[in-house]
Amino acid sequence: MVKSGSFPVRASRKDAVYRCGEDICFQVVPGSRGRYTVDDGEKISSPMDFYGDIVVHAEKPGFILLTVDGRYRNGRKFETSAGAAIEPEKISPGTSCPADFDEFWKSEVDKVKSEKLQVLSCTPVDEHYLPDGITAFDVHLSQGGIIASGFLAVPRNAKPGSLPAVISFLGASKVSGELEVAVKDAKKLCAVAFNLNFHGLENFPVRNPELLAPGREQVLNYQFLNAGDSQKYAMRQIFLRSVIVADFIKTLPEFNGKLSVWGGSMGGCQSIVASVLNPEVEFCWATASAMSDHHGKSAGHLPGWPDLFNSPLVPEAARLVSPYFDVVNFASRIKCPVVMAVGFIDTVTPPASTYAAYNRLTVRNKRMLHTVTGGHGPLLDKSEVCVFDQGREYLDDAVKKQHRMFLYSGIRS
Repeated sequence: MVKSGSFPVRASRKDAVYRCGEDICFQVVPGSRGRYTVDDGEKISSPMDFYGDIVVHAEKPGFILLTVDGRYRNGRKFETSAGAAIEPEKISPGTSCPADFDEFWKSEVDKVKSEKLQVLSCTPVDEHYLPDGITAFDVHLSQGGIIASGFLAVPRNAKPGSLPAVISFLGASKVSGELEVAVKDAKKLCAVAFNLNFHGLENFPVRNPELLAPGREQVLNYQFLNAGDSQKYAMRQIFLRSVIVADFIKTLPEFNGKLSVWGGSMGGCQSIVASVLNPEVEFCWATASAMSDHHGKSAGHLPGWPDLFNSPLVPEAARLVSPYFDVVNFASRIKCPVVMAVGFIDTVTPPASTYAAYNRLTVRNKRMLHTVTGGHGPLLDKSEVCVFDQGREYLDDAVKKQHRMFLYSGIRS
């Protein structure tokens, strides 16, 4: 039973996972009353009254999102959400894969690699931004007509061929690489760490809204513009920037050949994409992935961010182009271990859309983690782990093993 003083509504099962045909009981703080709606991914119910626990019948694989507007016994108002999963391992995508998907992306990667990688600048970051033992650079690269930028951080005095590498990817609203992220990976993992500015814009070592404003204006609505043209859609260059950065990392003397990728939301999307476009990636950690199952509504669930077909900026032609830029179709081609995570009350990257991609993975070494009371970052139950932190220990362990593998191979040689 939900007790007064805790958040007011949650599924009766701690894991909030149910089977089709079962009743989902959402326990409510005793004495409270109000109204609620149920969103099953296809439709949102009309508001209904409650006084006591709320029961929803589990009809099909997917997720249930309960939205509650109520009052406690003492009259104080509350608004909250609660979620539950129904056989999520059976969620199917609404997105079909183009017959020439592999040919398309091979051609795009080949275009990039057909030209020599150019290091336009590699500017040392001022030491007052850095912890002891770490060197960092603001890097700008060019290859195949695409500019890629970000922050590189490396443990100081590392021996040649001694370090694995980690590429991290940021959320959809970011317009600069984040020095702090690269530095944290380099220091914690003792790795070559690159945090990508996925627009290829100017980087700033600290977050400054005034400095970032021109970049935000420059890429306004990038997720929608030219979505009907596979060559002009911004996601083409965004996805290919991981190829340029991976090629750059291969030139670094400290790199031992072992590469991992990670990110959340739009960063989760890019991690999955990078794992396919760069076959040398050996571990992928992707949370609350965006760009998942653009056609999800046809399969009875919500699509992931940016919900392409709900925007007047997106032409009808995008329905044919979008599958080339859908995480669902990349997921089935990953060859390395993958860890993913969803928040049950996430309305930005709805959990069903991420599961549609996860269920397409064919690798044996895969894992999905749940944050039952988590949205797109925020948590209701502070004892849970934020969706964007779910699985960090798997990345840490993978990179540690990459260190050990290098040391072992060095002994044998």
